[in-house]
Amino acid sequence: MGLLGRFHLVGRKERRVLDLISDHFGVVVRTVQLLESVLESAKTGDWKTVEQMTDKIAELETLADGLHRDAVVAISQGAFFSGTREDFLELMEENDVVADAAQNAARILAESPVDPKSFLILYEEDGATVGDLFAKLLTAVRLVEESVRALETDAEVAVSKSLLVERAEEEGDEIKNRLIRRIFAHKSDLEVLTLLQLRDFVLKLDDIADAAEDSSDLVISLVAKAEA
Repeated sequence: MGLLGRFHLVGRKERRVLDLISDHFGVVVRTVQLLESVLESAKTGDWKTVEQMTDKIAELETLADGLHRDAVVAISQGAFFSGTREDFLELMEENDVVADAAQNAARILAESPVDPKSFLILYEEDGATVGDLFAKLLTAVRLVEESVRALETDAEVAVSKSLLVERAEEEGDEIKNRLIRRIFAHKSDLEVLTLLQLRDFVLKLDDIADAAEDSSDLVISLVAKAEA
């Protein structure tokens, strides 16, 4: 039996809440996807585009906030069993953390452009680039989106997708550590503020993967409670 049956989602209110949650995370994924343009533009020193992409990310983050509020109201009005209501609310909060981290990562670059030569430190070929880190975190958030959408129809798929998020987060964490070590290996070549800016940017990207993993844990918790 799919999770749809286990949650007894027979009313419009319950279905509407899951639709809002899915729509919310769809917007969150789009905020993360726009970071690719931020990275590519920063790599070439195109700071005007970095600013434009950051503005678009901010707009999507605002849209996500609105969907979050709508879902919270619906959940608080009694949708879902009381034992899972708190997990759904927390899931929405963690999904917002993903969007916030994406916005903050973009702002780190938009508000204080980095010399392209310094930024290219993050692209040195020694087995890990910031592009590799982005690929892992994007994989993580897409898997969360798929697991959330699977809540309506297939608990097994929801759990399997969530477990893959942990693997992507762990691989991303290793890349993050390599990037941080590389940044500090160049400390004699970098101004202190630039060094800290690059470090903070990498850490904020990693926050996206961490929040995605927290969301995936909540999906697994929801399935476990439904089966209890």
